[in-house]
Amino acid sequence: MVDSEYYRSKLLVSSQDGFVNGGPHQLERPNFFIVPQGRCAEALLFSTLSSMISESSGGKALPAIISNGFFDTTGANAAVAGFELQTFTQPGLSDAFPHELVGKSNDFKGNLDVAATEAYLDQHPGHVAMILMTITNNWAAAQPVSMANIRSAAALAKRKEIPFFFDACRFAENAFFIHQYEEGYANKSIAEIVQEMFSYTEGFTISLKKDGLSNMGGVLCFRDKGRFTQRYEGIGLRLKERQILSYGNDSYGGMSGRDLMTAVMGLNEVTKLTYLRNRIGQVQNFAQELLSNGISVLLPPGGHAVYLEMNDFFFGCDRKPDDFASVGFTVELIKDFGIRAAEAGPFGWEWDKKSPAEREKIPNLVRFAVPRHVQSKEHIDYTVAAIKALYNRRHTIPNMEISRGKQMRLRHFSCGLRPIPVTQSISGSYMDEACKQLSRLAQASNLNPAAKEQLLGALVLSGGEFGKLPVPQKLDPSAWISNVSNDHAFYEYSVALDQKTGDAELRFLIEAQANGNRLKDLQESAVRLNDEIAKRYSSTVSLGRMNDIRDLFLPAQPEGMFAAWHSCAATKAGPEWKVYLNPCATGVPQASSVTREAFERLGLASAWQLLTSIMTPDDSVLYFSLDLSPHPVHSRIKIYVAHPNATASTIAQKHAQICPNACAYSIQQFCSSMAGGSLGPYTKKSLLSCFAFTSEAPDGPVGTVHFPVVAYADDDAEVQRRVQHYISVASLPTAFQRRYANIVSAVQRRPLDEGRGIHAWISLKQDGKGKKSNTFYLSPELFGHL
Repeated sequence: MVDSEYYRSKLLVSSQDGFVNGGPHQLERPNFFIVPQGRCAEALLFSTLSSMISESSGGKALPAIISNGFFDTTGANAAVAGFELQTFTQPGLSDAFPHELVGKSNDFKGNLDVAATEAYLDQHPGHVAMILMTITNNWAAAQPVSMANIRSAAALAKRKEIPFFFDACRFAENAFFIHQYEEGYANKSIAEIVQEMFSYTEGFTISLKKDGLSNMGGVLCFRDKGRFTQRYEGIGLRLKERQILSYGNDSYGGMSGRDLMTAVMGLNEVTKLTYLRNRIGQVQNFAQELLSNGISVLLPPGGHAVYLEMNDFFFGCDRKPDDFASVGFTVELIKDFGIRAAEAGPFGWEWDKKSPAEREKIPNLVRFAVPRHVQSKEHIDYTVAAIKALYNRRHTIPNMEISRGKQMRLRHFSCGLRPIPVTQSISGSYMDEACKQLSRLAQASNLNPAAKEQLLGALVLSGGEFGKLPVPQKLDPSAWISNVSNDHAFYEYSVALDQKTGDAELRFLIEAQANGNRLKDLQESAVRLNDEIAKRYSSTVSLGRMNDIRDLFLPAQPEGMFAAWHSCAATKAGPEWKVYLNPCATGVPQASSVTREAFERLGLASAWQLLTSIMTPDDSVLYFSLDLSPHPVHSRIKIYVAHPNATASTIAQKHAQICPNACAYSIQQFCSSMAGGSLGPYTKKSLLSCFAFTSEAPDGPVGTVHFPVVAYADDDAEVQRRVQHYISVASLPTAFQRRYANIVSAVQRRPLDEGRGIHAWISLKQDGKGKKSNTFYLSPELFGHL
């Protein structure tokens, strides 16, 4: 429709000194190259650069390229060309980020670690060919890079006279993060931010399929007469020669006119704030939906994708990095739900080929890239439901083994994989398994390493020689059957969570085992353990008060379901020991008189009178607990009272009558939640009240209500739903909810809806100054579920 003059005057305009030479300057000093894909641009750049460096150096080893994170094809193209790769991502990629700040702030976790980069440059002068900054950082979960970091990296490159390039695939999304979260850019347009970003770089590669919003295309370009062209004189012509051989001329790069025009329109649209706000907002909403379903996500969400934190996903499942379990997850996802995701962790980043130092840098993620202009809320909801379904049966997801192509470059595109079924069978000893679960609980409870080791030491001491025996496939009916846990394992775990902070206290309860199966044998083992505890923990343990009442609870001919249990809690002061004694040791009719006598001997006669003032004929004393502390004034005596067929109101009134800090409404709210909405009467298994007395405050006990959830729910999934409901109605913090979910995962061996038994009891304690806490009593499930 136009003549040749239009093309000469409007399109073939002579231009130079920028990223795109025009007219005769592109013929003399070509610096802009269109190719079919971004990886073609990378291959073109690195292969040409490699050959020029090799020619000038006489074939010596190629130098390094430094990046904040090499995406898979980028790193592979550079490595194939012979370059050494050095990744210096800003530390803290996996650091916790507050859920409530998503969409409100950003830590720019994709930044280049400039200090580490400078240290490397100083240690290896002349050894670096390029600093390549990926924006957003696709290696580091699509996290953005700040303008300050770009500026700082560019300044370092300039000082060291090293070319500074962008992998610019997500440049517009990166600009949006700068606009939203970096000081000084809120009033600047995306185009202005993009202009500033690119003012600091010597050149870039880009896949136009990303922030070009095109179906095809890539670009390589660099600044005319810049440091890059000065350092590698004539590289433009060498690039053009190689491009023509492989991809077509620089004016079209093997692409159709339609695709070229799509890229032109896409690059215009992608810098619109409305598009970016909708695009990144959808990704943030996707992340929020996953979080609300208990699925851990790397936070804050990146620009184009949500990344699952797979170490959290498989927490408690004993998966190792080279099990490639995250690949198993993606296989199950596409097989069962038709959703394609990409592992971005040990398999994709070739953990098995890396040095120990390099392995430390590899995250364990699965990427869910959100297609642009395609997915609706319904698609997101379906994806969340699919991920949740796999999370619920994560223990069954297979590991994966590489069956062919292990040494291939970019093996995750074409190697063979074989699923390896996993088993939850227990092969070690009692203490092996207990230490494994307790270690995971320590991690879930955020227990410091020293406290964890102290608690593990206490556990092994308590397990004794019996604990070294292998766990049998099923219980031996001729042996002693313990009642410590739901499945008759002789130990149980519990974690107390503060309702205000979510802070945790980790404990275990254990019954010292014996070779014989008589109660007398168990009693002798308990006495020996008492002595061993007192000997090892002499500075914090005293048997003085225990010896004062020993004859009452450890008679010559014991009766009942147990002789004595021991409990140890990890506290700031070190391991804190308690002993649980049986008031029915001389017979059920004597339980009250034995307990009264124990109170009197310990100088708490008035406390017993207070307790009996609220007891009805149906109530019974079930356990007597004593702190093994050398400080009798502060140490506790705890009485556990069973309330058969009681209502929540009845139990709440008892606590309100004698416990100064008891709130009757809170007790009823707790009981109703645990029972699935019922306020009683509770007829299946008796609720327990624990009243803790001290000599310091004999008339002001601290009350705890224990609810036997195992008897009032069909499975552990239902218990978990009730706990989540309670968290909501009691307005407990997110930290509490996350901590609770993690402690269940730490001991879980199976899908929660397969049965009941992981949860045994859940309690509500109301302490002084309005402090409340809930304790979760968890079975190790050595012998299956109920």
